[in-house]
Amino acid sequence: MTLSLRLIDINGPFIDPSAPVRNWSSFPFSQIDLPVPPYVAEAQIQRGVERAHTYLAAAQAQGYTGIVIDNLAHLVTFDQAPKPYYTPHSPYRLRALAYRAALAPLLTEAAARGMQVYVTSDMQWMTPELRSQVGPLFAGNPRLDELNQAALIDLFTALPMVSGVIIRIGETGGAHDCAGYTGHLIYHDVAAIRRLIATLLPVCNRFDRHLIMRTWTLGIGEAGDLLSSPDRYRAVFADQRDPHLLVSLKHTPADFFRLLPVNPTLGLPGPRQIVELQNRREYELFGLVPSGVVELHSAAIRRAAAEPRCVGIWAWNGTGGWGGGAASLGPNGWNLWTEASSAITAALAQQPAIDAAAFAREWFAHRLAVYGAAFADAVATAYLKSESLIEQGWYFGQSPGIERFGGIVMPSLLWIWWMRPTVALPVWVYLSEVLPDPALVIERAGYAAQVAGELADLVALKAPSFDVEVSQIVTSLRYLHDALTLSQATRALLLPLAAMARDGQPRDLEAETRALRLAIEYHQRQWGERADFPPLELAELSRFLDRWEQAPRLTLTKARLAARLIRLARRQQHRLARAGALLGLLLPARLRRQLLSAALPWLSRQLDLLPTIFFEAGPPIGEWAR
Repeated sequence: MTLSLRLIDINGPFIDPSAPVRNWSSFPFSQIDLPVPPYVAEAQIQRGVERAHTYLAAAQAQGYTGIVIDNLAHLVTFDQAPKPYYTPHSPYRLRALAYRAALAPLLTEAAARGMQVYVTSDMQWMTPELRSQVGPLFAGNPRLDELNQAALIDLFTALPMVSGVIIRIGETGGAHDCAGYTGHLIYHDVAAIRRLIATLLPVCNRFDRHLIMRTWTLGIGEAGDLLSSPDRYRAVFADQRDPHLLVSLKHTPADFFRLLPVNPTLGLPGPRQIVELQNRREYELFGLVPSGVVELHSAAIRRAAAEPRCVGIWAWNGTGGWGGGAASLGPNGWNLWTEASSAITAALAQQPAIDAAAFAREWFAHRLAVYGAAFADAVATAYLKSESLIEQGWYFGQSPGIERFGGIVMPSLLWIWWMRPTVALPVWVYLSEVLPDPALVIERAGYAAQVAGELADLVALKAPSFDVEVSQIVTSLRYLHDALTLSQATRALLLPLAAMARDGQPRDLEAETRALRLAIEYHQRQWGERADFPPLELAELSRFLDRWEQAPRLTLTKARLAARLIRLARRQQHRLARAGALLGLLLPARLRRQLLSAALPWLSRQLDLLPTIFFEAGPPIGEWAR
């Protein structure tokens, strides 16, 4: 069955690749918002609009039927709402007017092309002026309900081409805050989410617009497992019958990882569904390297198309993650690899049964025809083989068991978060326990790195010339080879070290330690000064190597403690949950948040407990203390 609603994000064209990009999780407001008049960087947004027109035409040609743009907070003035929440000279009102004026021609063109336009929103978004009027932020605050209704009324009145809103409730605040706009995690339980739907849906009905609720949550509160729990999904959505309500869910029960089963909430009773897929693979080096989706998206889309309740997809071409470099983008907001994956995903959504690998070869033959058939075929081969190379060399060749911790499904990629390898000892102990054959994992990772190097050599050999695009393709494959080499060296040391802590059997790891040190030094020499292909973030790994070489006994003691913690966490989750609930009764939420925010980062640094990126990305740690 064809998936008729085929949405694509349009953030990429607005990103300035010459400026640092850290958080790709939304439209590049951090680059464009200004604190003083005119409140937006007009030249950059106009350049973005020009590129977005080209991107829009290309996306429609691929088969997409709608675009998704961020966000409600930056487009709302309340001028058309029942109550004027902003003063006439409010920076937030004037900034929204500037964004509307800049984006209106693009959104109008999309509508004229017959494409739908959706606007995202975190819930609960806030500005200082709004906060002073609505008072305390809690899900049952009627003034907050009125504000949210007023925001939708204003949006749909001022921008009539907008088809609806896409609501995220599970990842706001902290790193997503910018220029006075803040996000707050307040919809933690089933009742609160249902109240939010009941608040927003009447406005969508009145304007004949869609309300698309995302199930993406991060394990916080009762509804923290909404993404992957059929019971929680049914509690929120099973009795919802309004045709204006849709649900958007990721195709796996976790984030955009490989080697995971289908999301078990797909096809459940309730509203129509759309499935989220990612073409610029954030966990697989941000589009800097080929990261094929032929097998991954063929399986996901065919499964979705078999469900009558599923009506579409939302493909992410520029959204998601912390890291990357200028080569993640191309002249119009996507590079060759993302453009290829986007085309393959759109083709599958229109015809799920197609031979996606054959489609990919034809696509590269057409796209790179100017360089000759031999080069195009070599590049296509590299793209198609990249899928298995990443599964073997970046992941672990298989899922290390699907386990839950609290409300979160443990992903199959834990050793690296975006661009930063972790030495969090509980992670490596867990992996050493659940991988059936760690030695085979290490061996296959080495083979994947070798094949990546051979593919880079083949593509370079077939290149008729070395213009900018060809050079970038070859460099991309060299980067993949080097990243996989570093991956193999990292697991060759840390998996045996974790096993030694777990089972007490001594192991000589001198050669592995030296090999990892050399791999780090080589990687930094090759990529350390580049902004297009930036080096992996290796400070955490390098510090650990220093400690391991200087104080091996202390490091091993920490690893043994991590092994005990993992054993306790896996066996006693229910008791730990009850202990957390008891702590919640004994300490007020404010004190719990302060304690967690102060103690956890310090404790993690001392004992290598959590990946350091956790304290930079996503919502603030205090939000977990509910």
